[in-house]
Amino acid sequence: MKRIGEWKLWTMGLVVAGFLTGCGSGGGEATVSTAGSGSGSAAATGTITGFGSVFVNGKRFETDHASFLVDDQPGTQSDLKLGMTVAVTGTLSNNQRSATLVRQQDAVEGLVQSVAADGLSLVVMGQTVLVDNTTIIDNNIPGQNILNLLAGTDFVEVSGHVRPSGVIQATFIEKKPAGTVTPEVRGYVSGQNEAARTFRIGALTVNYATAVIGDMPNPAGNAWNGLLVEAKGTAFTAATTTLTATQVEPEQDGVSGNVDEFEVEGIVTQVLGSGDFFVGSRHVQTTASTEFRGGAIDEIVLGAKLSVEGRLASGILMANHVKFHASVRLEGNIEVVNSGTHTVRLVGLPGVTVTANSQTTFDGGVTGVADLVAGQHLRVRGRVNGTNGVIATRIELRSASDDVDLQGPVQAAANPALTILGVTVSTAGLSEDEFKGRSDSSIGRTAFFNALSVGTVVKVKGRFSGGGVVWREAELEE
Repeated sequence: MKRIGEWKLWTMGLVVAGFLTGCGSGGGEATVSTAGSGSGSAAATGTITGFGSVFVNGKRFETDHASFLVDDQPGTQSDLKLGMTVAVTGTLSNNQRSATLVRQQDAVEGLVQSVAADGLSLVVMGQTVLVDNTTIIDNNIPGQNILNLLAGTDFVEVSGHVRPSGVIQATFIEKKPAGTVTPEVRGYVSGQNEAARTFRIGALTVNYATAVIGDMPNPAGNAWNGLLVEAKGTAFTAATTTLTATQVEPEQDGVSGNVDEFEVEGIVTQVLGSGDFFVGSRHVQTTASTEFRGGAIDEIVLGAKLSVEGRLASGILMANHVKFHASVRLEGNIEVVNSGTHTVRLVGLPGVTVTANSQTTFDGGVTGVADLVAGQHLRVRGRVNGTNGVIATRIELRSASDDVDLQGPVQAAANPALTILGVTVSTAGLSEDEFKGRSDSSIGRTAFFNALSVGTVVKVKGRFSGGGVVWREAELEE
């Protein structure tokens, strides 16, 4: 995260300018179809999911002729690791993507101030960082466990997605040698005080009195409050949790111009209306032909993690596909509520425990587990926690119903049964057309079970009747 010399900025500018020239003005000569075939420009922002070239959000970009920026310095592909967040720009030809520029982007780099006793969060330079079973811990952290980090001594770099609350959902954490760290953070501005030349990001106070503020709006009053920004500095004072900034700039996802195929992964940070929202700093709009995978348009809410693919035009990503990343989805009537442990169990899903935390969003007229009572009907979205636990990202109170839904990774499968979150589901009563593929078309029993393996995400729908669940549909999910 060291500052780039002028010659390096000039060189990077030529690379980016070359790419944007290739993107064109967006109407012209690109022949990309909604299926992603043809030729034109391509870009993606999100998490590195594989190598052999670079895979971002599961999409492969050839990197034979790519340039790399790592910690804002020229680098190579060998500097990248699984779980890091990147922005890739390049070209598309007959479903083959080639990267022009790969730019690694992290969420915070700095001193570890505390580590939670349960190992599920830490505070880095005033930022709360959440850790879950999808977070990759680098092997330079002993035992690949954040409990082995030393608060007040160790420095880390965290890749991840900034939630609307300012909390960082980590995708990758690595330890950094103390002498190599330049304090840096991305997050939302609050408490701007122009007279004092300070603002806050999380619990961090940023002093920008001597900082270059570049493309930032006029700082008069509190005009910066609510903006997503990047702040870099040279000095962090732990005693006051203060960063002396050298640069403050608007946070961008690294992609500009018009792009024929663009995919963004991240957290929903604003919802302007139905199908009109932001993922991170990127404006997204859906259309009547947008396909939703693993969720519905009314589930695009603050804090939801999504991947969106489509065409970037005039700064707006027009979505062809929207994919929901919280793999667990439950629906049913409440059987037991425990407000002391912030947990809920649903009728028909024995053993499944839903846990709410400070990041859980509540909808439908309730604000927390304490507002819930047995018999109410809920829709829950979340992520797996152990064999049969769910950490809820969203809990919504719904109108009365006997519907029961269970969606999650398959733990075992042998026709006619499959197990999800410890719940054994018998599909013996389902007809051939009640087995659905990922396109929502019927595929039959044999094809459905042939497609299953441990970890495949499946949604089963049923109705609670006569003291048990009568399952009536099984569907493969992305």
